[in-house]
Formats: sequence, structure tokens, C-alpha cells
Amino acid sequence: MLYDTHCHPYLQKQKDKKQILETFNTKYPEGFLNSIWTNLETSVEAIEEAKKYSFIKASIGIHPCDIEKLDLETTISKLEELYLENKDIVIAIWECGLDYYRLPPKIQSHLSIQKIKDKQKRFFKAQIKLAQKYDLPIIIHNRESRDDIFKIIKETGLKKFVFHCYSEDLEYAKKLLDLSPTAMISFSWIVTFKNAQDVQETAVNIPLENILAETDAPYLTPVPYRWKEENEPIFTEHVVEKIAELRWEDVEKVRKQIWQNSLRTFKIKN
Repeated sequence: MLYDTHCHPYLQKQKDKKQILETFNTKYPEGFLNSIWTNLETSVEAIEEAKKYSFIKASIGIHPCDIEKLDLETTISKLEELYLENKDIVIAIWECGLDYYRLPPKIQSHLSIQKIKDKQKRFFKAQIKLAQKYDLPIIIHNRESRDDIFKIIKETGLKKFVFHCYSEDLEYAKKLLDLSPTAMISFSWIVTFKNAQDVQETAVNIPLENILAETDAPYLTPVPYRWKEENEPIFTEHVVEKIAELRWEDVEKVRKQIWQNSLRTFKIKN
């Protein structure tokens, strides 16, 4: 039982995509992976990939770094249309949120920076509204924007969300779970690092029922493969094993619970 709740197979450069998918499916034939893309065009590709492989699920949405030239109403309308045409395949809205780390390099003035931040917020809120309309979970991207993300979650009354690639501290996770006891905190490679004490403390002290695991492959390769090779979905097992180790709990118990959390979050029958 293994579910990589967040990966980007189409971005593999060092490894053959078909091979890594077959490797995952062979070792975990009952497993799933959630193929994540970043805009309308690639969201269509995510759906086509999910049609081709029964163990791949698709999430669609607009990444905050991909909104610069987009019109909000047109984009959300097309995104909604894409969901309605593929309701049996799309399991979540992604990768929405805020990214204040990778602002466009040409932006220099404070006024221009605030303008793009405001646009990111509008797109984030619109995708939350779309997810709420169709009772879908929303997968949240956060880079140096935790305070604004928290405000928007609270303001919109968002309950069904996955905080992707968690990198904050325990206090912030508790605040998120206070807003929504059913929210999910998704741990990636970061939890395997010795210096990631805040993240490890969070993995130990929040309820196991609120934990998911992911790779964010091909990025963020976990220990013991860090700096040696490209990340891939099967490496989710190392994230799960590290969480069990940190919690001093049986790895199969942890694996089973995270598996059940994944199926429940994305409403997958298995």
C-alpha cells in the first residue's frame, strides 16, 4: 500500500518516465500516484495520462508562478469546464496557493511586487471557490507566504485542503488543524533531513490521521538518495518509513494509516 500524493512524472529528465511508472506499479500494484501539473495546457495532459494508466490520478489547476499573463475569469471558466468534462478522473484542484519566493525577476518596485502578490491571491481564492463548489480537496503551494495563506484559508472557510510539501513548524500546523480538523499535512523529502527539526517535530506531534506522504518527484530526492539520483514516486516509501521512525511507531501501521488517509482525502475506492 503506497500513495504518492504529489509528483510530476512528466518532468523526469534523468530517468525514463515509463520505466519509473512501471517500477512503482510493479512493486505496489494496489498503489496510486497523483500526477500534478501547473497550468491549463498541462492539466489536459494530466488527464490524458490518468486515462492511460489506471493507477494515476489527476489534479488540475494553476500554479501561482504561472498566472502572470492570465485573465482570471477566463482561466477559471476553462478550468471548471475541464473538470466537468472529466469528473471521473480529476480528484483535486492543484497546485494553488502563493509563492513570494519566485516572483518574476523583472519586478523591482514595491508597487509591482504587491501587484503580482495581489493577483496570486485572487487566483488562489478563485480556485478555492471552485474546489468548494464541487466538494473537491485543494492542494496548497506555499513559498514564503504562510501568513497570507493562513488568512485566506480562514477568510474563505476552506476545510478540505492538503498542505503540500510541508516546511513550516508545529505551531503553524496546529493553527491549520484548528481551522480544519480534517485538513491534511503532506510530508515530502524534507522530513528525512537531519536539520529539518521543525518539520520532524510536526510529523511526530500532529495526529497520524492528518498525515499524507509525497515525493514532489522529480524534485526533492529524499535521504538516502539525496544528490545521487532523480526523485521518483516509489521513493514515497522512504518518507513513510522516516515518519514511522520519528514517531517510534510500527512502519506497517503508519503505512496503512497514511494509505487510508490518502484514499479518504481524494475519495478513492480501492
